[in-house]
Amino acid sequence: MQVKYKLFLTYFLLSFLVLSIAGFYIYSSERTRLLAQLEQNMQYETQLLSQIFLRPLSDSVDIQVTDSLTDMLGKDVDGRITIINRQGKVIGDSYESGPALLSLENHQDRPEVAEALQGQTGKSVRYSYTIKVDMLYVAVPIQAQGKVIGVARLALPLTELKRQQQLILNVILLGFLVAFVISLLLSFGFSSQVTKPLRQMMLIGRRMSGGDFTRTIKVKTKDEIGELGNTLNLISQELSDKLTQITSDRTQLQTILSSMIEGVMAVDQPGKVLLVNDALMRMFELNTPFIGKPHFEVIRDHELNEFIQDVLSNQHEKRTEISFIRPQERDFMIQAAIVEKERKGAIFALFVFHDITEFKKIDKVRKDFVANVSHELRTPLTSIKGFVEALKDGAMNDPGQAARFLSVISQHTDRMNQIISDLLQLSQIESKEFELKIEPFSVRELVEEVVYSLKRSAERKLQRLETSSIPEDQKVFGDRYRIGQALTNLVDNAIKYTPEKGNIRIETRDQGDRVEIAVIDNGVGIPSADLPRIFERFYTVDKGRSRELGGTGLGLSIVKHIIETHGGKISVLSQLGKGSEFSFALKKV
Repeated sequence: MQVKYKLFLTYFLLSFLVLSIAGFYIYSSERTRLLAQLEQNMQYETQLLSQIFLRPLSDSVDIQVTDSLTDMLGKDVDGRITIINRQGKVIGDSYESGPALLSLENHQDRPEVAEALQGQTGKSVRYSYTIKVDMLYVAVPIQAQGKVIGVARLALPLTELKRQQQLILNVILLGFLVAFVISLLLSFGFSSQVTKPLRQMMLIGRRMSGGDFTRTIKVKTKDEIGELGNTLNLISQELSDKLTQITSDRTQLQTILSSMIEGVMAVDQPGKVLLVNDALMRMFELNTPFIGKPHFEVIRDHELNEFIQDVLSNQHEKRTEISFIRPQERDFMIQAAIVEKERKGAIFALFVFHDITEFKKIDKVRKDFVANVSHELRTPLTSIKGFVEALKDGAMNDPGQAARFLSVISQHTDRMNQIISDLLQLSQIESKEFELKIEPFSVRELVEEVVYSLKRSAERKLQRLETSSIPEDQKVFGDRYRIGQALTNLVDNAIKYTPEKGNIRIETRDQGDRVEIAVIDNGVGIPSADLPRIFERFYTVDKGRSRELGGTGLGLSIVKHIIETHGGKISVLSQLGKGSEFSFALKKV
């Protein structure tokens, strides 16, 4: 039930109770007053009757004379006059005469008569079976020389009294009804006036619960309700400020977390996930709801979950490196920190996932590079040192043997020089200072130059080096020198790994806005297991054969970097024992 109706019902019941009590009190007071007034008048009249009937009772008792006098006086007072002797016998009655008078019963036991015989004024109200109405009886003693010689009693019907009481009751009821209606209107108006600001507060409170703090309560009074309105306005303003601050902080935090490349996960003390940022969702391909779930249901990895549980149990900062297989092979360095809330005392752990996969790969490449360089340089140095010691031990005195030793030393020196030259060239291409000289050039002219420069190498192995029909006007954008360098390396590799009398062909293919250049041979081919790694530094399928042919293992790495700096990609198709095809595309002029 609304407060408005509760107040209205309270005022209604209170008004009804007050008016009822007031009406009852007024009715009772008026009834008592009217009865007292009637009794007083009747007592006065009865005393007159006692004086009138004193002589008849003192001289002699003549019932006929007494009764006649009683009848006469009864007409004047409009009531019943009864004269009773000392023995309680009725000797005069204004209502009865003759035999009926003589047959009246003894009145000595009547309450008002009994009191009058004792010398007091007697009063009594009772139903009269004679005239069938309620009667008020007042009796006074008739005394002579200090003795009670009889009783004069006056009886009046209460009809008039009841009529007056009914009139008073009607007036009271009418006044009650008018006052009650006025009270209802006042109660309804008062309850509406009192609850109007409360309804406004309730409406604004609902808006506040929905996050709307724009409305304020209009305070028109200075009582408790007005003070409550001011308090709610103040609370609304403070909540609005705090909500704005919280929203700003949350947005800022969300922006920071979203922009982080590191994955972040917060886990509370029981092990349930509180927060996961976008980076971690992408890393582990999380797309199901995870907030509130145990951490081991979000990322299912035994080593990670053991690490998280250890951090939560011991509550200390820690870091570890973990390799994950799913959703893909990746390495992470995970940093854990303990965070404690200031007010509530709750503790949770924050885990930051640093993806170190590329770092691990680079580190492995670095280690492999150092190992490969050391190995590639150690072999010719060992040979050079051996032949130098042989020369020092006496081979210098043998011209033929000395010349052969010096020739081997020269070959190993050239190989070392080639390795160092390729390393410097690769380092230059990978450096930030490396710049390309992009300009249009003729593909046909470049291919012809490369074929001319390597033609003798192919002829020594009886190989057939040819080109497809290349249009004279086919031009592309690029660094002509570097593209020539890459194409030369590809053709040189084809010559080296193609047997004698093999075929090597350079062809171009129009791809719309680009021109693809391909080097195709029918050489030894490359095993499929080795294809993903052939562009790594110093990687060779057959190291012994590579050294025999004078390869450094850096040529394809140089080609790959040159093409990638042009925004392209080197592709390879190969089948063991049947040959290989290396190709790349350049933007057409």
